[in-house]
Amino acid sequence: MGLCINIASFFYIDNKLKDIEDINILIKILSITEEKEYTNKYIVKVIKCDNVCEVKNKKLILYTEKNKYFMPGDIVKVEGSFSKPQSKRNFGGFDYNKYLKQLKIFGTIQTDKCQKVGESKDIFTFFEKIRREFLNRIDGIYDIEEARFLKSLLFGKNDELSDNIKECFRDANISHILAISGMHVSYIIINLKKILDNVIKNKKFKNYILIFSLIIFSIFTGNSVSCIRACIMSGMVCLASNFEKKSNFYVSFIYSWIIIILYNPYNIYNIGLWLSYMGTLGIVLQSSFLNSLICHKLRRKKVKSKKKFKIIGIIIENFIVTISAQIFIFPIIMYVFNTVSFSFFVSNILISFFIGPILILGYINVFVSYIEIPIFKILFYIEEMLVSLIFLISNVCAKLPFSKIYVVTPSAGSVLGYYLIVVTILYKFHKRKIYMVKLCTSSKFARKEIKQFLTKIFEKINNFFKSKSIYLKKILKVFVLIVILLLYIYNQKGKKLEINFIDVGQGDCTYIKTPHDKNIIIDAGEGNSEKYDYGKNVVLPYLLDKKVKKIDYLIISHADSDHIGGVFAIIENIKVENIIIGIQPEKSKQYVDLLEIASRKNIEILEIFAGINLKIEENIFLQVLWPIKNKMIDENALNNNSLVFKFYYNNFSCLFTGDIEDIAEDEIVRQYYYSNLLKSNILKVSHHGSKTSTIDNFLILVRPQIALIGVGNNNKFGHPNKIVLERLEKIGSKIYRTDKNGEINILVNNKGKIVIKTRY
Repeated sequence: MGLCINIASFFYIDNKLKDIEDINILIKILSITEEKEYTNKYIVKVIKCDNVCEVKNKKLILYTEKNKYFMPGDIVKVEGSFSKPQSKRNFGGFDYNKYLKQLKIFGTIQTDKCQKVGESKDIFTFFEKIRREFLNRIDGIYDIEEARFLKSLLFGKNDELSDNIKECFRDANISHILAISGMHVSYIIINLKKILDNVIKNKKFKNYILIFSLIIFSIFTGNSVSCIRACIMSGMVCLASNFEKKSNFYVSFIYSWIIIILYNPYNIYNIGLWLSYMGTLGIVLQSSFLNSLICHKLRRKKVKSKKKFKIIGIIIENFIVTISAQIFIFPIIMYVFNTVSFSFFVSNILISFFIGPILILGYINVFVSYIEIPIFKILFYIEEMLVSLIFLISNVCAKLPFSKIYVVTPSAGSVLGYYLIVVTILYKFHKRKIYMVKLCTSSKFARKEIKQFLTKIFEKINNFFKSKSIYLKKILKVFVLIVILLLYIYNQKGKKLEINFIDVGQGDCTYIKTPHDKNIIIDAGEGNSEKYDYGKNVVLPYLLDKKVKKIDYLIISHADSDHIGGVFAIIENIKVENIIIGIQPEKSKQYVDLLEIASRKNIEILEIFAGINLKIEENIFLQVLWPIKNKMIDENALNNNSLVFKFYYNNFSCLFTGDIEDIAEDEIVRQYYYSNLLKSNILKVSHHGSKTSTIDNFLILVRPQIALIGVGNNNKFGHPNKIVLERLEKIGSKIYRTDKNGEINILVNNKGKIVIKTRY
């Protein structure tokens, strides 16, 4: 009942909140989360708010100018604008709203007018100030990269880690060490218990100290879900000991989950929660099974030396824990991150020898840094050396073959089926241990068992048909044929052309799926640079979530970074059959890079120009209208010689225009003025709605019912221009734009009927 009430209150508040331009509130600074070049970012708690009463006593994110600096516990009066966090902008994309709700944060405030009016002195502020002091100490002891890593490892502050290190750890499959989890809690509890055993004899008092230490540790490390899970389960073990009860893993496992969800229902979406719980469950359920298999193998190899057997046992113990966790989190990794890694057993075994000493020595160094004794500097050097080894392991393992393989998102049914198979095997193992060990370790025995199983299945099928009359057999065959035919007809009739105009910020990207399942990508946003890579972070996950295994046609309008940049991540990770690009007026760096990667991947690049028609499949073809081979434009050559083509599907058409400007549009108008070639149902507005494009004469010839504009929210260029929007409205076009609508989905049936859906 309490869970239902808590969930209802969360969703009620979420639905009531709206964006507000002017808001006056009184807040308390809880923590400083990020300090950038021009702004500071804080997590705050609302004390008083008159015009948005729903956020009272709720947490928000506050953005201030760099010169406005506050400390945890400061009471601040703020005037600014309140924004509700946005949900997914594309299919399968990152949901910022759900992410913040997992932190119990309900929105953001942007302010340039704020003033400290007081200071709070509660216990949580006290702990946050101490945590802040410890973080500053780490900065003073170590070099920048080592300090950032240790702040993440020891205190859960991972927002300062460079993208390069995060990606390297992800590819090496050791990013779990950056999250405060059961590993950290185990090292803390084990070592603290050893110390207390030598100091305190009273078992109950000792356990209460351990529980109190767990609470303090959780607060200092940011109260991550994985840490809370480990602390609750460890605390329940201590309580069971005090009340002379036998601790039960499954009881503490379930109760800790209930407590975490009761505290915040949005934790159900927290990937860290699922990875933590499933990894722990995998270790508990599978360790004995895998241990039996490996020990059986060792005995078969006749490892007689006890010393040698013990050394091997220590090595494989880490392997068993790693593989046990990986088996249970494997489908979650595939489902969420679309990756598979086979280097995890190497990386995790290697780091297991160093991570314990790094953790313990790291906490010791924080405390001894307050003591000015030169000999303690040796400890700092040892810690830096160990961290360097971790960096080396991550770099090497990230580059191993098969360290990171992209896969399409598995269906929920296949994930469920995977777990059913794993659980069935474990159940059978616990019932028939000797049989399962033989089955898994002897290929001859396994082949014999599988052959017998299949023989029994075929015999049962044969006996079934033998027992039925000849008429029943015929009826059954006819029925099966009718079902197959009906399914085929329904499948063909239900298929439509899908045009998905993806939100890639200040760039363009369109994914088209034809009725016969051909996949077409037109541009892929910004990427392949120091800027945010939309190809890698948005388009590639989008395609994998759509279960796209192959791109039939990758069409590039022109070699400008906001169109071509994102295609490199796609080419590297998804099979591409054909690359199509307009003839280029100049060899830009991005174009040269494209030629290089296409050559390496053996992908043919087809340069096309006006007059060329490409048949995609029955009733679908492209008609290229621009550039004209002998009329290339020199002014702003990349944009003005963008590929302009018309996409046909029966009576439906969509005009793609790249980034052409008025000078190119004038030429196109002159070329096609006396024809009907430009007339289209949908226009992809050129150059993101810039005032230099979409002239009246061009629009008169196109006369689109629908206009699509790919544009970034609050972009510095002021796109789309107000005059362009007025021109489109004047001719009666329905305008859709990615900054306001997110992803735009268009379905077209074989009669040309158009249905449009948007994210917003």
